[in-house]
Amino acid sequence: MSSTILLIVLLSAHITGLISEQLLRAAVGGSVLIPCSLPGNPLTFYWKEDQSPNLLCHWGGGKTLPGCDKYKGRFQVFNSEFSSGNISIRLDNISPEDDQKTFFAFVHFYDEQKKVAKPFEQRCRSILQVSAPYQNLVLTVKDITNSATCSARGGYPAAQVSWKGLNRSSDEEQDLQDAETFLQQDPTEKTFSITSSVSLTGLKSVTCIVYNPHSQETRTRTEEINTADEGSHVAVIVGYVVLVIPILVGVIACAVWFCVQCIMQTQDPDPPNQPPVEPNPKDRAQAGGEQYFSQNRAGFQHPTMKTEITADRDTFEKEKLLEKENGNEDSTSD
Repeated sequence: MSSTILLIVLLSAHITGLISEQLLRAAVGGSVLIPCSLPGNPLTFYWKEDQSPNLLCHWGGGKTLPGCDKYKGRFQVFNSEFSSGNISIRLDNISPEDDQKTFFAFVHFYDEQKKVAKPFEQRCRSILQVSAPYQNLVLTVKDITNSATCSARGGYPAAQVSWKGLNRSSDEEQDLQDAETFLQQDPTEKTFSITSSVSLTGLKSVTCIVYNPHSQETRTRTEEINTADEGSHVAVIVGYVVLVIPILVGVIACAVWFCVQCIMQTQDPDPPNQPPVEPNPKDRAQAGGEQYFSQNRAGFQHPTMKTEITADRDTFEKEKLLEKENGNEDSTSD
């Protein structure tokens, strides 16, 4: 904080000397001035945190006294200003853990008229309100789910998230009430991350609003929604259906074929066992002849073979006839 701003704060605090409880806003990682300006030079004073028994700063007899270990290295006093009644201090390296802490000063004055020390008085009571801005605010429109998601991180305290949408048919802005918002706090830094989602049905644009209640800072993001988004959404779904149905039919067909094969394999193709019947020898011989004839039928019916058999038979008949004639001649000669 510059010296000019510090001087303005101190002058405004010096008007009454007794500052009622006031709200001080501070940013995480920054510094905050806890002002206190008194009407006279105190004999002694000390600063204290309301919820802690430890002293923040103790001063008396013109010097800083021991006993300020809790905030050692985090606060700064202005010793040269004490004689004029300025006992303001500055607290550095603000963290979320400092949020809602109350600080005040106990002051001990000397009564010049009565020449006695007055009792300690509580002065300059202040409440510290800590905040951190939300960073990386991102708004994403998802065509497949017809929804929008807003996210941010690194803020403090928990943000208030709201949504607005521009109606596609009427061009009227409307508050969106069906949002789902999730908060997650970092266990070390104590800052928050947010994620919020909302439906986009019937909208031509959507706006995500992130409000910090301590710093009163508002951050927004707006995204336009193409009029073809809903048609594209339907087309994507139809495409998935067209792709999945043939695969599903193929899987079912394979399963049916596999079941049929299993059933056929479990059936016994052989008839029940029956005692063997011994064939008749005559039938066996006949069967053997038929088998032989069957196997050599082609040879018997061959044209060349048939001609040779016919020629041999004619030759045989001629020889028999000749022998018969010769026999008759011999009998006649006798």
